[in-house]
Amino acid sequence: MRTTLFNGQSTAARSFGRLASLCLIAGLTLGSCGDNSKNEVKGIKEEVQRAYGNKDFAKVLDLSQKGLAAARKTMGDKGSDTLYFAQAVSEANLNLHNVRGAMTALKQEISMRDAAHQKESKLQPRRTVLIKLAEENGERSTAGDQAVMISRDIGMAPGKDPQPVYKTDTDYPPDQYRQKVEGDVDIGFGLDPTGEVTEAHVVKSTPAMVFDQAALASFRKWRFTPMLDSTGQPISSSGFKFTLAFRMGR
Repeated sequence: MRTTLFNGQSTAARSFGRLASLCLIAGLTLGSCGDNSKNEVKGIKEEVQRAYGNKDFAKVLDLSQKGLAAARKTMGDKGSDTLYFAQAVSEANLNLHNVRGAMTALKQEISMRDAAHQKESKLQPRRTVLIKLAEENGERSTAGDQAVMISRDIGMAPGKDPQPVYKTDTDYPPDQYRQKVEGDVDIGFGLDPTGEVTEAHVVKSTPAMVFDQAALASFRKWRFTPMLDSTGQPISSSGFKFTLAFRMGR
């Protein structure tokens, strides 16, 4: 664990000293004071779970924010309960359709998970949720930053196929849908350093010219994992191909 020294005393030591003083003032032993704090966190966690079960998301948000503050004081930013409450704040905002609140909470949650050295496999689902919100609410730089982080984890390099991290819905042309016509569109494309699609064009389509417009209109809004150079920096790239399939029931 890393601590920072101020005037010869670590922040951990200063925090410990404050906790000891508070416990002595209250007439408690240090151990019992710590136990009380842990019990408080446990109690809030149980209340959050009950509120979530009742779908009372406003209450979930209020309790989760209180629990997060209590857990950070008791267990630090990397504690399992701290991360639990951080995610609960994100989920409450998502269920309340509070987009700005959800984005802020997700950024905090991802940052805390990253600082706690959690595996990227746990971070990626949270990153993709944030990317979706960012794309749909005009924060493309946030979406790009998260796409780059995913690229670094999966080691995007020349020779690898970029992976989509955000896809818009593709409209099925009404006439073809009514006539139950199915088809495929092969799209050639490039990527900028943030994973945005560039140079999208139809390479081949079956039936020809039937689904091309619908495919390109959707695909140009997608985002992929950008390519990285040998130092891990995102770069522009090209020469990729992706097939959009139009099938009934999709």
